[in-house]
Amino acid sequence: MAKARLSLVLPDYAIFFANELNRGLVPESVNRCLKKARFHADDSPYYRRLLSLFAEQKLKGTDLPIARLRGGSQNSLCADPCYLHPDRDQLLLFYRDLDLSIDEAEAIASRVQPLLNEFDARLTVLEADKWLLECNELPLVDLAAKEGLHGRPVSGYMPSGEGAQDWIRLWNEIQMLLFDCPENQAREAAGKVPINSLWFWGKGAQPSWRAWPHVSGEAPLLKTLAVETGSDYQSGMSEFEQISARQAVHVLAFDPESDWDQQWQTLAQNWLLPAMRALKYWRLGGLELIIPEWGDYKLTPLSSWRFW
Repeated sequence: MAKARLSLVLPDYAIFFANELNRGLVPESVNRCLKKARFHADDSPYYRRLLSLFAEQKLKGTDLPIARLRGGSQNSLCADPCYLHPDRDQLLLFYRDLDLSIDEAEAIASRVQPLLNEFDARLTVLEADKWLLECNELPLVDLAAKEGLHGRPVSGYMPSGEGAQDWIRLWNEIQMLLFDCPENQAREAAGKVPINSLWFWGKGAQPSWRAWPHVSGEAPLLKTLAVETGSDYQSGMSEFEQISARQAVHVLAFDPESDWDQQWQTLAQNWLLPAMRALKYWRLGGLELIIPEWGDYKLTPLSSWRFW
């Protein structure tokens, strides 16, 4: 069956485009392809871009329905550990690369739990940096997704709406509790940042989902999202020619800890250049490169023949 359209999602590749110093690291073979494309700037982060591909309607609000996708109930929130760094008159949120062990996570969660009893809520540590808060009733407070806020001020993203003051009070009490607690004393002695807060989020409205005939790649939430939406998830896909479905989504994440040149070579040789050849000979009707926190590059059979 002829291929029709491929959406290629490239998490964490934005560091090569948003930073002028890194643009020179993009291979010329990739740049030639991108110059033929129509570009649309979009600084939305990975989860929002990924969920948008599977949602029938445009996602609204500042939050996302991640708690349900983590296996939570309809009354669950995400309550993820984070580091709040005071910077003059504001607090900056950091949640990546915390170097948090599962034992540390369990100990900190146990320390925080008594504060949550007032809210009839219980913490569960799924992974060291991914926690769920199960409530008896889903709170009406409006929350903001943490994704995209790394290193940014939290002002403007605090809980709002009904019951917001109670959740802000809880947030402050958690910070006071964790300040200089034994777990954080040990972390700081080891040269690590303290875990001094939780970020509540993940209760965004669940959209109507659309199914894709082909979903592949190794990336956070991807397989879960495929199952949730009734899409056909294929494991072990390593190149464009393995895809036979007419409509496909593939996620190829960048790992800054692995060989950068090798990852660019894989993207170019296994995916981008074969897809460009398929466009030229009308075996592919459209190619969309989605780079979260940067934008989209859209290519068609006609644009693939451009000489600039």
